[in-house]
Amino acid sequence: MKIRFAVIDDAAFLRELIKNIMSDAGHTCVGEAENGNDGIRLVGTVLPDLVFLDMVMPNRNGLETARAIKENHPEVKIIGCSTIDDKAMIDKATQAGFDGYVTKPFTKEQLFTAISKVLPQLGESTHGRT
Repeated sequence: MKIRFAVIDDAAFLRELIKNIMSDAGHTCVGEAENGNDGIRLVGTVLPDLVFLDMVMPNRNGLETARAIKENHPEVKIIGCSTIDDKAMIDKATQAGFDGYVTKPFTKEQLFTAISKVLPQLGESTHGRT
């Protein structure tokens, strides 16, 4: 399955890292944003299959951003990528709409394990575009 993904993170190097890992695996980056407000607009415009979302960002944090994305696009899967490794906060993330979570720094294998849990199907893009 070729995954259409977006990255919402205020750290440019992390957006680039995720884009490189995913692109090297044959997936397509359909956009990136450096804050929650821009990320919400981006998702509404490009409708990715998967969003990699940071927890701590300007304008809106990851929890607020996830809630807004899921409210309008419940089919979009969200994987949190954050330095926050607190069970209570990860539980809040799940309640806010995160489908998976990896703690920074993460390995390529950890990223793909999280993806396989939230997108187990090997069919087409949920939005039919590649």
